[in-house]
Amino acid sequence: MKKDLVQKTTGFERFNHLVLAASFSILFLTGLGFLYHTLSWINTMFFGVHNAKVIHEWAGVVFSISLILTFGNYLGESLRFSREDSAWISSLGGYFSRTAEPPPQGKLNAGQKIFYLLIVVGGGLAISLSGYMLWLFPSSRGNILFGHFLHNIAVLLFAVTVPLHIYLGTAANPGTFRVMTRGTVTRAWAKKHHGKWARDLGID
Repeated sequence: MKKDLVQKTTGFERFNHLVLAASFSILFLTGLGFLYHTLSWINTMFFGVHNAKVIHEWAGVVFSISLILTFGNYLGESLRFSREDSAWISSLGGYFSRTAEPPPQGKLNAGQKIFYLLIVVGGGLAISLSGYMLWLFPSSRGNILFGHFLHNIAVLLFAVTVPLHIYLGTAANPGTFRVMTRGTVTRAWAKKHHGKWARDLGID
């Protein structure tokens, strides 16, 4: 590794992130094909409605397994909140102000921790559990009604936040995208975006 670069993600983290994103994309597309009659043409991409349904169900299994595997990488860090995290939240990460200077952050900033806990874990578990309810217990009217309600709310949550997540990980913060492609960042990037983590690594 070049001396100017530091490792931020492992190969497994990057692979699992790709699996999670790919399985969600398949679920989202096939789900749109089921939900909206005008978008039923999407099912042809998956060789018909029946095959699209089977693919949707098994993509859900892959998604839920991938979600559980993220716990070992991010859950512990995300549950540790500090005064710096509270200050970051108070300043909204400095995204809406030219003068605000958020305090140095750890390996995950407060925004990433909130996104992971509420959207990825909370929304991911909701969409997975409701999906299994609809798949495995379709004979219960109560399960169907509650399952569809929870499923649709979770999907809406993802539909709103995932594009923002992509934007913040690419155009909004140059140098961030390589975290999930190469696993490394420059020392300058580490000090700018995760100063507390950089200090822990001995980067001055």
